Amino acid sequence: MNPIQYRLAGLLLAGLLAGCATHVPRSPNDPASARCLELYAALDAVVADRGTAPSSPARIDGFPYLRVDRFLAGFRDSALTPEQTTAWLTRLSQLDLQARRIEWASLPAESQSALQGRHAPDSSVPALLETCASALRTADLADPERLALLRKRARVSDDYSTANQLLGLYPLTMLPVDYGVFHYQQETRALFARPLAALAVQGQLYRYGPSTAPVALPGRASFQHDALGIPEPTPARLETLFAVHAPVWEIDTTTDADRPGAPYWRSNGPPTVDISRPLGYHFVSHARWQGESLLQLNYLIWFAARPKIGAFDLLGGPLDGVLWRVTLDRTGQPLLYDSIHACGCYHLLFPGPGLHLRPETAQWAEPPLVPQPAPIAGDRQRPVVRLSSDSHYVQRVYADRPGAVTALGQRNYAALYAVPVENDGRRSLFGPNGLVAGSERAERWLLWPTGVPSPGAMRERGRHAIAFVGRRHFDDADLLDRLFEPAKGER
Repeated sequence: MNPIQYRLAGLLLAGLLAGCATHVPRSPNDPASARCLELYAALDAVVADRGTAPSSPARIDGFPYLRVDRFLAGFRDSALTPEQTTAWLTRLSQLDLQARRIEWASLPAESQSALQGRHAPDSSVPALLETCASALRTADLADPERLALLRKRARVSDDYSTANQLLGLYPLTMLPVDYGVFHYQQETRALFARPLAALAVQGQLYRYGPSTAPVALPGRASFQHDALGIPEPTPARLETLFAVHAPVWEIDTTTDADRPGAPYWRSNGPPTVDISRPLGYHFVSHARWQGESLLQLNYLIWFAARPKIGAFDLLGGPLDGVLWRVTLDRTGQPLLYDSIHACGCYHLLFPGPGLHLRPETAQWAEPPLVPQPAPIAGDRQRPVVRLSSDSHYVQRVYADRPGAVTALGQRNYAALYAVPVENDGRRSLFGPNGLVAGSERAERWLLWPTGVPSPGAMRERGRHAIAFVGRRHFDDADLLDRLFEPAKGER
């Protein structure tokens, strides 16, 4: 053999040995577990063919009863006690069960009947999925090899395309993008520096949200925490928290595109919203801060469009959404407000007095944008989020009593996986890639080298890349720790 052949043979042998060294432990193979794995495989196949599957949280290869988000993936490298490991797997299985309820509900009746008859004739598929998750979790907790494999695989890929960045000569193309970001941030700071009364109003200001003042809440004593230290409010308590911290949306309204509503699919064409039903959508998330797990309340509203202003408008298009997030501290009080549009764009941070922006973030290629501190709500006041006409940019956040408000109904975010189709049933607002089809923006032809998939398009929770220069996600578990440090007196 010549030297090249020896080298190739060596590489092949090394690859084979590596494959042996990383041999995947088998899935639990007792009869009950095997039937569970058959159910998961059958359900996945039918959902792929005839149903809806959320793209987030992420599946974990080899563990069909578990899914993972960025927050829970953050525990994979932690030294967990047996009790904490059980709590971790329990939460991972809860993510899967939540996703599978959406998938099951998306199936036609005949597909549900077929699965029911074959796999759960004496029960129901949703109930059997819970039983299977419990059984497989118990088996994996007793298997160190499986737990080690889970730690390796419980990760969430970032939402940036390295291939696009390489093809787009990222270091060079980011120069004009960086300048554009800098210019946008300068304009935003200048806008927030104006007095509230000096903000231009193009149409008429309308408010949407709760018409009542928030009620006082008891402190942390009413929160339960699991073994991982993650807050576990009861359903009733969580409903109260969403009601108490709900913002008032104050929208400069010139056309129906400035009125929030419930998304639905046209029979032909991109989705729009039903403005006869002002609705908002909410969901829970979590973040890490100074070694603690914190509860986050997310509020999302949708508009029919960001209307184009002229033929060369790269940012306008069908459907637009704005998301407002409240991060609660250990006492249940707001630690941070922040917002993005449903494209992941225009991330704004409004820190409370307990947070101080880390000085080193000013040197980042795309620094975080903090246009003002969080407003401090007084008696019977709520945070008011002022949105501009057309672009729906956040222009100001201030505290005020609700006043004359149009009631904004609230639904669980899961409802977006089954929105009405004009004259024909229901379908998910999101595609398999997490994007809303038809909401694409022309800016994608210029910004694709950033690595963000279809920049400007609306997307699913858990899929929000929030930086064009660098890599950041709205749901990065360590985002608060990377951006902020405790203010003096809080350390």
